[in-house]
Amino acid sequence: MKYPCDMIQDLLPLYHDGVCSGESKTAVEAHLAECGDCRRTWEKMQDDTYADQLREEKQEILRNYKRGLKNKVLLVLLLVLAVPVVTCFIVNLALDRRLDWFFIVLTAMLMLASLTAIPLAVARRRFSWTLGGFTASLLLLLLSCDLYSGGGWFLLAAVPSLFGLAVAFLPFVLHQLPLRGFAARHKGLITMATDTALLYALLAVCGLGADASYWAVAFPVATVLVAFVWLLFAILRYLPVNGLLRAGLCTLASGAFISVVGDVLYAILEGEWRLNLTQADFSVWNSVPVINANIYLLALLAGCLAGGALLLAGALRARKKRREASPAPRA
Repeated sequence: MKYPCDMIQDLLPLYHDGVCSGESKTAVEAHLAECGDCRRTWEKMQDDTYADQLREEKQEILRNYKRGLKNKVLLVLLLVLAVPVVTCFIVNLALDRRLDWFFIVLTAMLMLASLTAIPLAVARRRFSWTLGGFTASLLLLLLSCDLYSGGGWFLLAAVPSLFGLAVAFLPFVLHQLPLRGFAARHKGLITMATDTALLYALLAVCGLGADASYWAVAFPVATVLVAFVWLLFAILRYLPVNGLLRAGLCTLASGAFISVVGDVLYAILEGEWRLNLTQADFSVWNSVPVINANIYLLALLAGCLAGGALLLAGALRARKKRREASPAPRA
């Protein structure tokens, strides 16, 4: 039985992939033995170039299908989000003859849209766009709630929110952004500077309306702790030595910091300097000041021992590396 060429050519992709039935396979092979046009088509299909073209066409069809499906889902989602917005717009006008709590609903829907619609609408850097949209809508929601309640607490809510989001997500955003030059080389520095600025902004808004005693304590205490974090960051990020040496320096710095930070904070809070380490006595463990001093001394000793061991190992590694890099002496 003879089959038309159109039917055979429709079966050729299945025959090529080996997924057609036995009867179809027999019919295709019999037709190819007699039809030169279909045989040339079959030979082209066996060519890798033709196969790559078919594969690309298949992928393009799938991409178009996914794009169309995503657009339909996005449209439905936007319509669903628009229903409460339109409803609240009408009800707010009808009941109050003005728009006030409507803006709370609107910004809340915008925040929901930032987590659902934006990931569907953008193709690249979804995380950054989603986080940016969420942050903007969150600030608008806080502002609308503040204006509706007349509380004047917007900054007290917005700055901590920005600080928390920056600490948790800013490194991931900077990793996605197409930064160049200085910004591309110093993403960690940008993150640290931003977090530090937001921390001080947080302390500032928390102190609005506070007396002088707050300002005399909050910023000095924060500066002591932030300075230590910056020291560790500078060692880990910018000191041009191997990892063991960096770890040793950080361990030494941590031991020293733990042993004296309590005294520094006490001096800030009470205006009196004292060095607890001078009260250390390992034979006495029934006095709180002596126990604290013993713990501080143990932290200092542990930091020195561990840090010294790491520094020694790092120095040996650096020496070995220099030897391996130096040219061998001539005979």
